[in-house]
Amino acid sequence: MKNAIKMLALDLDGTLALDDHQISPATKRGLQQLHNNEEVEVVIATGRRYRSTRYVADNLDFDVSIVCNGGALVKNQQHQTLQSVTFTEDQVQHLIKLGRSVGLSLSGQRDSHALGGPDFYIDNAEVWNKQAQGYFDDNAAYAEAADIQKNWQDILVIGAFDDEEKLLAFSKLVNEDSEGRFNTVIVPHLDSPYHYCEVSLSHVTKWYGLDVLAQKNFITADNICAAGDQMNDYAMVQTVAHGVAMANGNDELKSIANFICGRHDEDGLLDVINYIRQHNQKHG
Repeated sequence: MKNAIKMLALDLDGTLALDDHQISPATKRGLQQLHNNEEVEVVIATGRRYRSTRYVADNLDFDVSIVCNGGALVKNQQHQTLQSVTFTEDQVQHLIKLGRSVGLSLSGQRDSHALGGPDFYIDNAEVWNKQAQGYFDDNAAYAEAADIQKNWQDILVIGAFDDEEKLLAFSKLVNEDSEGRFNTVIVPHLDSPYHYCEVSLSHVTKWYGLDVLAQKNFITADNICAAGDQMNDYAMVQTVAHGVAMANGNDELKSIANFICGRHDEDGLLDVINYIRQHNQKHG
């Protein structure tokens, strides 16, 4: 069993999740069988915050551990926090200053499940664009408009929705940091013409969070399969022994994956489930 695949890590948007947080019935049945009967733990690894991750995870109908906020927050199957990595006050002040300098309305995500209060703040120093306003309105019960420089505590991830050009300018400024403290990823926002830029601490990736679960389960990257579609999945897809890119995914991610499965909206994850079964039959 040394080389058997014992964990399957799945991104959500563009990988597992369909519209309205749903999961394909065929994919759901396959994952249930894998998780419940074949000793392969299915886990979620996403850039979403914990609440919106649960919207999809709960539709699996079995309990899963979750790596969310791009790896900054890790929760076990009992919803207990295993890891929470937050920015310092100085780091938040620096990033908000850069965002305001290019006219971005940055958001700061928190672990409200453990701490109470809002899931996220949106900085109110700039006039919000349509997507930022919509993001706030859609989550009004869990969001707060605030001066993030004064509400810097417990921020896990900083992000913004805007035109790709403006986000690239912001990303360039962030990456000029002389201490190399930050990492930025820009991905298309699937439901709008906007893009989303995510800023994390330089060492925080989905693999960083996933490794917490690996160590807890006494396994290594050799025992993990991970599937994703965008560049925020790069670290985990590259690091694990069985990295998978979705057919609908980013070309650069595809270039470093071990194989490419079908599209997320055409039950592409069934290819991954079959791959794991075939591998484990040989190495189980």
